[in-house]
Amino acid sequence: MPSRSQLSAILGLLFSGMLSLTVAAQAPTEAEAETEDDEAEDLRDRLTEREDENRLEDPWSIEVRGRPLIISGEYEVTLDFLDELVLGDEDEDYDSLLIEQQLETELFYSLGRQLSIFAQFRLATEHDLHHSNPQRVADGFVERGEMWLYSEDIAGSGLSFEIGRLDFEDDRLWWWDEDLDALRMTYEKAVFELALAVAYELAPRRTDANYIEPEDHKVLRYFGEASWDWAPDHEVQLFGLISRDRSYTPTIDQVVHPDRADESDADLDWFGLRASGAWQAQALGLIGYWLDYAEVSGDELLAVYEEESLTESVVEELTQHRVRGWAVDAGMTWILPLRAEPRFSVGYAIGSGDRNLDDDIDRSFHQTGLHGNETAFGGVERFDHYGVLLDPELSNLTILTLGAGLSLFNSSSLDLVYNRYRMRTPAETLRDARIEIELTGENRSLGDALDLVFALEENPRFQFEATLSAFRPGAAFGPGYDQCLWGGLVAMRIAF
Repeated sequence: MPSRSQLSAILGLLFSGMLSLTVAAQAPTEAEAETEDDEAEDLRDRLTEREDENRLEDPWSIEVRGRPLIISGEYEVTLDFLDELVLGDEDEDYDSLLIEQQLETELFYSLGRQLSIFAQFRLATEHDLHHSNPQRVADGFVERGEMWLYSEDIAGSGLSFEIGRLDFEDDRLWWWDEDLDALRMTYEKAVFELALAVAYELAPRRTDANYIEPEDHKVLRYFGEASWDWAPDHEVQLFGLISRDRSYTPTIDQVVHPDRADESDADLDWFGLRASGAWQAQALGLIGYWLDYAEVSGDELLAVYEEESLTESVVEELTQHRVRGWAVDAGMTWILPLRAEPRFSVGYAIGSGDRNLDDDIDRSFHQTGLHGNETAFGGVERFDHYGVLLDPELSNLTILTLGAGLSLFNSSSLDLVYNRYRMRTPAETLRDARIEIELTGENRSLGDALDLVFALEENPRFQFEATLSAFRPGAAFGPGYDQCLWGGLVAMRIAF
């Protein structure tokens, strides 16, 4: 595997070579410039469109060598409340009231379909207002977002090429939702599309950390994604991911900073498929469906750390095992042809668990670690559809989801979503969740959750989102945990 310095040099050479084309470009005539302005805006809209981004149709721009440099951005402020951050441990229950602010700036410049350039930066602050939290957050940083060079339909071949910090996201964010340093080649022809990519983190993403996050450090990833529109509004997709971790292997009694503790070194392969689409009839309305299936296999080394202080963690245990897991997520949404477009959704997700802890095979499903698990169920704003409070990884779980929603005004929505969680095998922990959890390991019933999500997007410059969430612990937490866990989120976004 090439070293990080070698990959940096390769990316730098390619980046410099493509930038030289920009410098050498001839300024267009006035008529050509007007046409190219329209083409640049169309390319920007298409290449940078993201579900979670609010971009104006007519942003500010300046002329650079006769072509528009499009400058846009967004200010976002979020207030996020959560009580009892450690659920299942009475000695460590505390609340969090986090205020987050983010100023995002984007630059887009295009020479046409042969070359487009995009750069995104975020200035962010995080501050926990709740004094009872012993791990209060108070931080400010600059984060690098997407930064890429893109060439589309090279020489009419249907091939497109991207290099830089690229956005990886699938329609349901079930596989991936992440920005990564990468190269990607895409072939698109009629109803078929194939994308292949290689990703390797070259630098820290935030200025408040001078290191690459442990889960990404020296991890080489190969992506494959193919889609076929076999009928109008119906699609089949194939997904593949090969991940190879070449970071250092910890040793027993090794002392590291808690932020640098790498709990998993894994060489894992994922493969799966998705069928999705929609039927529409005047009498019945619209019925959308999805079916995801995935398998994971490989080898994993787990490290258990004991935190000795705020600056030191000690490796206490190392465990090597094979991984063999699978998962299914299926469901449908029905939008009725009535005023306010009432809609109803049902989903069922299963992630395999490990029934035998004594052998060297972990049969619990592992998601890619790049996943987002967000959808909108027909609303205007995506949210964590496995539950906003618990937001678990689909591993050793069955999740029943029921949703109901309404469309409000022209571009707003209100959704009520219920989730019921059961472990496939009783366990003392979950692989990953938004809140820390300690379980008895004696019962499968994890609990129930209810989310109320309101999104207001009537003005192209302004978005407002409010979420109220509740989680009722199940018998898996043991006696004494019958009170609901509450949380909420209020977010405002202003585009410019």
